[in-house]
Amino acid sequence: MARWRENGGSNIGCILSFVLLLFVVFVGIRVVPTRIAVAELQDFCEQQAERASLPGYDNDNIAASILQKAREKNLPVKKEDIKVTRDAGRVDIVVKYHVMFDLGVYKYDWPVEHNVERILF
Repeated sequence: MARWRENGGSNIGCILSFVLLLFVVFVGIRVVPTRIAVAELQDFCEQQAERASLPGYDNDNIAASILQKAREKNLPVKKEDIKVTRDAGRVDIVVKYHVMFDLGVYKYDWPVEHNVERILF
């Protein structure tokens, strides 16, 4: 007769687990590449701050190179989002922008701020 009812098995848990797995994979595909790009821009800002004392690295050149790197990584950074200042032997780089994640049923606005301070040698 119907032995599948006797062992207490149900397909509902399997289906819900599969749907949850699909959702996690979908979110991962949407979010992970952007988070990697943001981390790479943070590293690039730190590199630019370390090179700020070299000849030819004035504030406008640093801001332009950061903007170029952000465009390469498809990040929504505008020129007015980048502030580079120097005073008393140090350089400060601040980049503020928002990244929008569209997850189908929900849109998440992630405010990102890169703040790098280095001493000039």
